[in-house]
Amino acid sequence: METAGIVGVGNMGSALLARLKLAGIESIVYDIAPAAMERARAEGADLATSAAEVARSADVVDVVVRTDEEVLECTLSKQGVLEGAPPGSLVLLHSTILPQTTRRVAEAAAARGVHVIDACMLSVPEQVRRGELVFVVGGPRELFERARPHLLRMAKDARHIGPLGTGNVAKLVRNLMTGAETLLLHEAIRLAEAGGIPYVQALEMLRETHTGTMLDRWQRTFDESGANPTPRVGQNVMSKDIPLAGELARTYGLDLPVIEQLAEAGLRLAASQVR
Repeated sequence: METAGIVGVGNMGSALLARLKLAGIESIVYDIAPAAMERARAEGADLATSAAEVARSADVVDVVVRTDEEVLECTLSKQGVLEGAPPGSLVLLHSTILPQTTRRVAEAAAARGVHVIDACMLSVPEQVRRGELVFVVGGPRELFERARPHLLRMAKDARHIGPLGTGNVAKLVRNLMTGAETLLLHEAIRLAEAGGIPYVQALEMLRETHTGTMLDRWQRTFDESGANPTPRVGQNVMSKDIPLAGELARTYGLDLPVIEQLAEAGLRLAASQVR
């Protein structure tokens, strides 16, 4: 029977562990936090004394730490994953990190005959536990196919995006869109309140009149052929409406930098498309 190794059993790592348990997969785990280790023990996992021990004992290793620095530390350092991983092992980097960090780990692993791919997670812990996780994976197709059965024990889908590091890029792009929406909404409701609309009312108005996102109909605005990523835009929203929102913010004495920068970018884009 397959044994899965998890390095990092915080919120996301413990959610993956729960999915593996449901699939009947035995797991061995390591985390620098004693409380995380105890929670993993309660989930039925075996505990290792180091990341290297996890790699020696597992058929596949899932690295679920938080930052680039933590990925490098738990994979490349003494008693790290690569110290224990036998040749032919497969290591999956699930962290939201830079692609160059993934490539650095993969290069060090290749010198030992160990395989590394990035398999980033588009989800949050509660969704993972419900089986709603989607992986976006970068790396050679044959390694993706090797990892796919393991990934689908934890997720509803695993998508091969492209070469090594493209899973990292996909995750950062996805989080950029989510974060940008939150930042813009924050400024939009501040503008609404300054104009006399309570922010909860403004948010409800936006929700109730929502007609989908640009992604629901991106083909109307972006070139489907892949030849040119510049959007086709009308003049009203870009050259008039967004700048008017910026002017209104200044009238109210508000410092709303996202709206200001959107106004400038909209004017530039509109001007570039004037025939």
